[in-house]
Amino acid sequence: MAGSETRRQLILEAMVRVVGRQGYKATSVADVIVEADVSRTTFYKHFGDKHECFLAAYDMVVERILGEVIANCDTEKPWLERIRVGLKTVVEMFALDPELARTAIVEVAAAGADARQRHWNAISQLTEFLEDGARPVDDGELPEHIGLMATGAVSGLIFDELLTGRAERLPELLPDLLFALLVPYIGPGAATQEMRRAAAG
Repeated sequence: MAGSETRRQLILEAMVRVVGRQGYKATSVADVIVEADVSRTTFYKHFGDKHECFLAAYDMVVERILGEVIANCDTEKPWLERIRVGLKTVVEMFALDPELARTAIVEVAAAGADARQRHWNAISQLTEFLEDGARPVDDGELPEHIGLMATGAVSGLIFDELLTGRAERLPELLPDLLFALLVPYIGPGAATQEMRRAAAG
């Protein structure tokens, strides 16, 4: 059983790398089995087709990203500090692994409605983390779905960088991304201060 699970994991990792390099539509099962160094029989033992494999690989990627964020964010820390650390974790992860980043943010859009639904679910999970402990700038009620709008804006900015092959530049954009994430919650003045603090290192 352990050997079978290891081969399945190899296939999933290969799917992430190949899709991240050449795109979902251009990726074939043949590409993945070459990358994973497994047989076609082994691939079809675990997955019905390329799409099924991609969805499983995407779930793995999301679990990995969320796991890193949660591991690095001390729940005892203030909300704002957790947001800083959580966003920095994602940005640095993506900069170090552009293939994973493109699979997670860019190529999922090409993989069909069920893949896009998984992406939306991942955004929703990050939003729940974001809103846990959030306080509106004027102590009033936050607008409904404000967290989804904020995380969606950040995802869009990251998408643009990845689409043009600039994953390594993401850490440079951390101040701007932090501003986009915080401004609906704490207002432009305070968000600008946080942006400047992030830019200063």
